[in-house]
Amino acid sequence: MTAVTVEAAHQDTAHDLEIVVPGLVFDPVEIRRAHQQFLDRVPPAPSGRPEDRFRRLGLTHRPGAEDPWRDAGTGQFDQVSGERRFEEAEFSVFNEELSDTYFHHILSSLPFRVGRTRLVTLHPSEIYHMHCDASRVAHLAIETNEDSRFLYRAGTTHHVPVDGRIRVFNTKLPHSAYNAGASDRIHLTMTLVD
Repeated sequence: MTAVTVEAAHQDTAHDLEIVVPGLVFDPVEIRRAHQQFLDRVPPAPSGRPEDRFRRLGLTHRPGAEDPWRDAGTGQFDQVSGERRFEEAEFSVFNEELSDTYFHHILSSLPFRVGRTRLVTLHPSEIYHMHCDASRVAHLAIETNEDSRFLYRAGTTHHVPVDGRIRVFNTKLPHSAYNAGASDRIHLTMTLVD
């Protein structure tokens, strides 16, 4: 990222809704392979329920986290009180059980710092509530369909194609995401540390 682009990635202006990170293109085949490696290695959920195994998973965690796989899965703000639970910079450790994957290469190549790094799946007919984040979020599509979109309250939508490029969205503005397609939408999401 050039200095100008890094500067733009930290502004709160509506005209910078999506920024494609210049100079970085990752191999979609290797990204899918890393995703499969991730899925193969995820341990059982603490609840013991098979349906919880793939919920709230992350690639980064806080130092000393009890569960490095799920530490990044919690939202930064409590939905009821609005209280901030943590700072993004706390998620400074990459899960060592994934250090041989392409995901580690991707994070090592970024020209900016990230905190929580997660694999987020939106199943068909799922939608997130409208919300604002404290920081911008970078997205890298692993699987998608044309009817899966990122949505700003103002009505602007963005489709993130599987092209190996990272897109930084101004998630400080009210936004949502939905999957109106027939297949899963899977993104690697990386929250920028401002």
